[in-house]
Amino acid sequence: MTDPAPSPAPAPDAAGVPPPVRPSPPALTVGVVGLFILALLYTVYFGRDVLLPICLALLLSLLLRPVVRGLYRCGLPDWLGAAVVVVGVCTAGGVAFTTLSIPAAAWVERMPRLVNDLQVKLSDIRESLDRARKASEQIESIAGPSNPQEVVIRGPSLARQVLSHTEAVIANVVIMLVLLYFFLARGRISLETVIGTMRSVDDRVHYALLAATVQQNIAAYLATITIINICLGLATAGAMWAVGLPNPALWGTLAGVLNYIPFIGPGVVTVILALAGALTFDTPAQMLVPPVVFVALTTLEGNVLTPLIVGRRLALNPIAVFVSILFWGWMWGVPGALLAVPILAVFKIVCDAHGPLKAVGAVLGQAPPVPLTGGSAAAPAAGSRR
Repeated sequence: MTDPAPSPAPAPDAAGVPPPVRPSPPALTVGVVGLFILALLYTVYFGRDVLLPICLALLLSLLLRPVVRGLYRCGLPDWLGAAVVVVGVCTAGGVAFTTLSIPAAAWVERMPRLVNDLQVKLSDIRESLDRARKASEQIESIAGPSNPQEVVIRGPSLARQVLSHTEAVIANVVIMLVLLYFFLARGRISLETVIGTMRSVDDRVHYALLAATVQQNIAAYLATITIINICLGLATAGAMWAVGLPNPALWGTLAGVLNYIPFIGPGVVTVILALAGALTFDTPAQMLVPPVVFVALTTLEGNVLTPLIVGRRLALNPIAVFVSILFWGWMWGVPGALLAVPILAVFKIVCDAHGPLKAVGAVLGQAPPVPLTGGSAAAPAAGSRR
C-alpha cells in the first residue's frame, strides 16, 4: 500500500514570490476569540460607571426576589411589592448612614489630637525613626547635589475631590435603585417572555428549569453569606463594646461589610482596629485586645461557621476567589472587590447548571447539591405566575 502523495507547494507567481499562506481555521478562531476577550475587558474597565450599578442591582434583585414573591403571596402585585422592597432598602440604608456617619465624623474630627497622643505613646519608636532619617539625610547630602531643585505639581483640592466622588456615588446609588425596582417588578415577566419565544417545547422547559435552578441557588448563597456577615458584624460590635472601644456599631458595620472581601477585608479591619486601639488605650496590652479579639472571631467564622453552612451548598476554590478579588478590584476598585465573590459564585452556579460549562464550574469549586431535575421548578419561568 503506497503512501498518499504530499500536497503540492503553492506555485510562485511570475516574479518568483510564493503567495501568502492563509491561516488555518483553528488559528483564525483563536485570534478572533483573543480579540473578543480584549474588547470585552476594555469595555468592562471603561464602562464601570454604567456596569457597576447594573451588577449591584442585579445581585440585590436576586437576593430580594424571595421577599417580593412572599409579598405577592400575601396579595401584593409585583410592581407594588418591588416598590415596598426598594423603599425598605432606602430606609434601612438612610438610617444606617445617619447613625454611622456621626461617629465616623467624630473620629475624623478627633484625628489630629489622637495622632498627637499616639506620637506621645510611641515616642521611643519615633526617636529611633528620627535618628535613622537624619542619618539618611546626611548620606544624601554627601552623595547628592548641594542645592537640589524640587518641582511641585498641585492637583485638585481635597474638597473638590470629595465633592466629585460624592456626586458620582449619589448618581450610581440612584441608578442602582431604579434598576433594582425594574428588576424586581419586571424581571420575571421579561424572562418568561424570552423563554416563551422559543419554538421547541423541550427548549422552553430546559431553559425555564435552568433559570429557576440558577435563581434559587444564587438567592440561597447570597442570603446565607449576608446572614453570616451580619452575625459577624453583631459579634464584632458586641466584642468591641465589651473591651471598651468607642463606637462599637461603627466597627461592627465595617467588619460585616468588608467581610464580603475574603482574605483582604478581615485584614483591613484588623489594621483599623489596631489603630483605633492604639488611639484609645494607654498600655500596649490594651491596644492589642481589639485586633486580637477580631482575629479570633473572623478565624472562627472563616474556618468553622462558613464551611459548615456554605460548604453544603457551594464551596469556591480559594485560588479562584483570590484571583477574582484581584481582577475585579483592578477593574472597579473597592466596589469591584466587594462584588468579586458574589460574581464568581453566580458564574459558577451558571456553569454548574449548564452542561457544556460544567468543567469550568468544577475548576471554580465544589458543585452545589441541588440537581437540575424535576418539573415543578420550571413553573415560574414557563408561563405560570408562581
